[in-house]
Amino acid sequence: MPEYLTAKEIEEYHSRGITFITVKQMPVLTDEAREVMKRLGFEIRVEPPGPAVNIGTLQTPAPVCSSRPQSFKQRMQSDRRLVGTFIQIAHPVMTEFVGKLGFDLLIIDAEHSAMDIETIQAMLQGLAATPSYGIVRIPAISSRYIASYLDAGADAILVPQVRSAEEVRMVGDAALYPPDGKRGIGPGRATDFGLNILGRKVAPNKDTVVIIQIETREALNNLEEILAVEFFDMVFIGSGDLSMNLGIFGEFSHPILTGEITNIIKASKGRQKKVGIFAWNVEMAAEWLSHGVDMVVINSELGLMAQFVKQSLAKLDVLLKKDSQKGGMTGDK
Repeated sequence: MPEYLTAKEIEEYHSRGITFITVKQMPVLTDEAREVMKRLGFEIRVEPPGPAVNIGTLQTPAPVCSSRPQSFKQRMQSDRRLVGTFIQIAHPVMTEFVGKLGFDLLIIDAEHSAMDIETIQAMLQGLAATPSYGIVRIPAISSRYIASYLDAGADAILVPQVRSAEEVRMVGDAALYPPDGKRGIGPGRATDFGLNILGRKVAPNKDTVVIIQIETREALNNLEEILAVEFFDMVFIGSGDLSMNLGIFGEFSHPILTGEITNIIKASKGRQKKVGIFAWNVEMAAEWLSHGVDMVVINSELGLMAQFVKQSLAKLDVLLKKDSQKGGMTGDK
C-alpha cells in the first residue's frame, strides 16, 4: 500500500467493484481523495482488526509542540480571567523561568525589545516547558511579522499601533489561512514542523488568536469600525501609549484616561470582544479586573524586578536605621 492515496487510485478501485481496502497503516490522503471517498462511500480498514475509517472521523496526530490541555483560544473563551506580564529579556531561560512563576501568559515584546525570529522561537520553546501561554507582540503591522511569529508557534499575536479597520483587515489577511485570509501554510513549528500539518485541513483557523492593541487617538476615533471587524478575538488597551496620545502621559488615574478606557471596555463588550489591559502594578491590575476586563498584563519581568529591588532596598534602609537607633540608645546607657 503506498504512503499516499490519491483520488484517481480510489476511483480505479471503485471501478473494479472494490468498495473498501484493508491496510496495516492509514495512508496520507489528498484533499481530492477525501472528497472522492465521501462521494463513493469508499472505506479504508486498518488491521489488526479495527473499525472502518469514515472520512468524517479521521483524527490528526496530537500536537508535539504543546502539552497544554487547551489551546489559548479555548482558555481565553472560558470565564476565568487571565494574568500575564511582558518579557523584555531576549533569552529562552527567561521565558522558561518566568513561565513557572504562575502567570497564565507571557507576552514576548518584539515591539520594544531587541529580538529576532530565531530568538523568539527559542523563547517560545523554553516557554513550552511551563503552564504559561506565549503571545508575541509584533514590531509593526506587517505580513512578514504576523506569519513568521505564528509559524514559530506563538499562541497568539498582539498587534500594536492599530489605527483603522483597514489595518485590522490587513492583519486578518496575514494571520488567517484561506479561505478567510491569505496566510501560507508550511512545516514550521506551528504545525509541529510538518508532523501535524494535515491537522489544518478542517477549520484551519479555529485556534488562531489575534489581539488588537488600542493606544492612539485615531483608534479611539475609529473604534466602532475597528470593533465591527469580526475575525479578531480581543482588544488590548495600551494605557501607557494611550495616556501619551491624550497628553497625560503616565497619569494612569487621570479621569480623561480612565474615561476613555471605560468607553473602550463597554464598546468592546458590546461587540462580544474580550478585553485586556496593561497595568503598571498589581494594585492597578486589581482595579481593572474589578471593572470587568478579561486579561491584565502587569508591567514586565524587568519592571517587576525593578519594583521589587527598590522596595527591598528601601525596606533594608529602614531596618538598618532602626538597628542604628537601637545601638545608639544602648550606648548612651
